[in-house]
Amino acid sequence: MLHAGGALEPELERQARAEMAVNPRYRWLGELPRWQTRRLIARSRLLAHTSHMEGGANAIGEAVTSGTPVLATAIPGNIGLLGKDYPGTFPVGDAAALAALLHRAETDAAFLRELQAAVARAAPQFDPRRERAAWAELLAELARA
Repeated sequence: MLHAGGALEPELERQARAEMAVNPRYRWLGELPRWQTRRLIARSRLLAHTSHMEGGANAIGEAVTSGTPVLATAIPGNIGLLGKDYPGTFPVGDAAALAALLHRAETDAAFLRELQAAVARAAPQFDPRRERAAWAELLAELARA
């Protein structure tokens, strides 16, 4: 497990470093430049987005457009990005549910394929042409008002 992102508090950094010392499967990378983060997501088998509040659109968008399956907290923003029927969501703060999904994705090839298919279904909404068209429509609507 590679953990990218800066520590929001010194205690969280201490916990990440302590986990690295005892868990050979975990490595905290700290804050990375955007290009490096994008490359890491594209090369990953899975992205776990554990946010308690909104703000994951970029990471989830990068994963979806790279074809990388996502496990994400069931917050409104993530549901809006991935779809209400997305099979890889879990309750905020529920580490046991996340662990179960991680284990399932690692050991159940059919579940991993299901996540990949769901990501592929979500991908069209991240098409830059679609986004530009939506912005143009919104701006035109505002101009008419």
